[in-house]
Amino acid sequence: MKREEINDLAQLVKLDELQSLYKKIKKNHDVKILTTPTEQTLLVPVKDPISGGSFYSGEVLVTSTIVEVDGIKGWSMVMDTNEKLSLYVAVLDACFEKNIFKEEIKDLLKETKKENTKEMKKINQKINSTRVSFDLM
Repeated sequence: MKREEINDLAQLVKLDELQSLYKKIKKNHDVKILTTPTEQTLLVPVKDPISGGSFYSGEVLVTSTIVEVDGIKGWSMVMDTNEKLSLYVAVLDACFEKNIFKEEIKDLLKETKKENTKEMKKINQKINSTRVSFDLM
């Protein structure tokens, strides 16, 4: 697992699981919040399939946080307004880099990824079952 995957996968974990891991980390390590969870908007780039160029189709609301755990910085950016999730993900990011609870973080994210893949397969099966095929005469 790469550090770059943490931000995406951790957003799929149940908040209470993240909170319990955060409490364990905070109990045993120095957690400093460098930038409090802050709401921001980002422009969403889209590639134009006709011209091959790109344009911004709109904005998306995110919450970002920067923390420091035992001298290592961690960062997160999560969709929508969710200050707690942003804080927990930033702490996981720093801990992963510092090798604090690294195996526990990996296991949690791998399990979440596996569950998410199963859910997506179920959703895709439901969608595919409604597909209609039209034959031209």
